[in-house]
Amino acid sequence: MQKEESNRIRVEIYGTEYQLRGNASTAHIRLVAGLVDDKMREIAFHNPRLDLNRLAVLAAVNIADEYMRLREEYEELLKILEQSEERKQGRLDL
Repeated sequence: MQKEESNRIRVEIYGTEYQLRGNASTAHIRLVAGLVDDKMREIAFHNPRLDLNRLAVLAAVNIADEYMRLREEYEELLKILEQSEERKQGRLDL
């Protein structure tokens, strides 16, 4: 069994450097780190008195909320596609 290659990359998130490692491409890892950095900066801009821990937790909650909303939309789109396929199949069977 071949082991998946792991990429290691240094990124900066909200002024702190982190070394991240994952099976995704370095471009993807940079993109994810950039998303987290952007979200933390956005929240900090509107809440300048938040300490780093609260800022990180709020960023995580906001990103999780966005993810859950997109996941729900995705599931709804899958249902619509399945219904459309079922209607097509029904027409073909006639």
